[in-house]
Amino acid sequence: MPRLAPILLFAGAVLLVAFATLAGPESRPSPSKEWNNEALFDTTSTRAELMEMGRAAVSLSHFTLAEIYYQEVLLRSPEDVEAMCELAALYHRTGRLEYARGLLLRAGSLVPHREDIPEARRRIEKELRVLLAHEVDSLMAASQFASALPRLSLLLSIDPDNGRYHAAKARCLAAVGESDAALSSVDLALAKDPREEYQRLRDEISAQHEERRIADLESSAKRLLASKEWMRDEAADVLQAILAQDPSNEWAREQFRALAGQPLVPPPVAPPPMLHQIFDAAREVLPGVARSLERHLTAIVILIAIVLMFRSPLSRALVKRAHDPSPLSGDLATIDVAEALRLVNASALTGVLVIRAPEGTARVYFDSGDPVHCEAFGRQGHDAISYLTKNVEEGTFAMKNGRIKTQRTIDQPLDLILAEGVTTTKERDAAARRNLARREQGRKKSRMAELLETKSDKS
Repeated sequence: MPRLAPILLFAGAVLLVAFATLAGPESRPSPSKEWNNEALFDTTSTRAELMEMGRAAVSLSHFTLAEIYYQEVLLRSPEDVEAMCELAALYHRTGRLEYARGLLLRAGSLVPHREDIPEARRRIEKELRVLLAHEVDSLMAASQFASALPRLSLLLSIDPDNGRYHAAKARCLAAVGESDAALSSVDLALAKDPREEYQRLRDEISAQHEERRIADLESSAKRLLASKEWMRDEAADVLQAILAQDPSNEWAREQFRALAGQPLVPPPVAPPPMLHQIFDAAREVLPGVARSLERHLTAIVILIAIVLMFRSPLSRALVKRAHDPSPLSGDLATIDVAEALRLVNASALTGVLVIRAPEGTARVYFDSGDPVHCEAFGRQGHDAISYLTKNVEEGTFAMKNGRIKTQRTIDQPLDLILAEGVTTTKERDAAARRNLARREQGRKKSRMAELLETKSDKS
């Protein structure tokens, strides 16, 4: 008898639905108004009644009706694990595998001691993996790379150690122009499975990345050359960066020569007073030698001055600064602040990223790719770097390499700083691992790191 009431209520609901169906399309409500339109339940319906009616609807294959009952239970009690599991089974039965997996993940986090929930999730993930892999192959074959990326992300959430999925994601990212993210993905593929195929893919993406980077730098240089006079120094830095990447670029070479102009003639160097005393003493002792030295006095003095000038540490530093362009620089109209920070992080660089914007100059200090301190328009630390990524859209940036001496005010990985709203320990650990993998691969395989090592060997 206690179960008679929900059964009668369910039977009445089925009759109402059948009547609405037979009434024809003219009287059928729109999809947006179908929810509980036939008064399938009300506020007096208990949780047990709703669950019983949902199970009865499933047994009669009225899946849409059953979904309404289960969803009403979850609206009233969002942490009802039993309703989640039964609704997940319904989604599994009707082919909505992604929804089923999401519900089981949530249920498993609420009751981690239950063994049946992970087992059901693994069965669903096995089917979902096959389905998604087929969809990705079809989309990539049709050159729909942007549509394939969300499915690849879901695949990698199911099987994060699969190098083939990382390589496929790298191909899609490269096809849509995200070269930096593509390099990170192919590096992860190599870390999971160091195949020669993945190394060839990385070389191809790296070549495409260099071509796009040079094209972006040329566009930035043209914009800076056409701007006001105070931007000419920044244009010279961009032209130097182009020539560092592509020494055969004649356009950049000609523009740099025109911008630099004729070299200045150094002023004559006066002989030190001590030399006069030496020559006066030599004239009294050795008149012939003194006359010979006096005839060549100017040449000797100039030679000594040149030797001293070029052996001076300050001179060497100035010359190196003049001829050693920044390995990473550009225009924020082409590469935003977040992408510039990721470039430094991925290349595992140490130094200061200087950002010049209309409202002033900001500096982000890096140690082996990790942000340790930031100063931006009166702000410091995490607040400063968050302000930069959200509010600065115009200006230029340039990386100045070298050892840094500053107090650490940032203790979070870059991925975690850029991903606002991430608060759980699991997500923090995942961001830290991604950050570490990017830095390690940047040290090993980054083109930027290889250029820096080549420059260090030459010097």
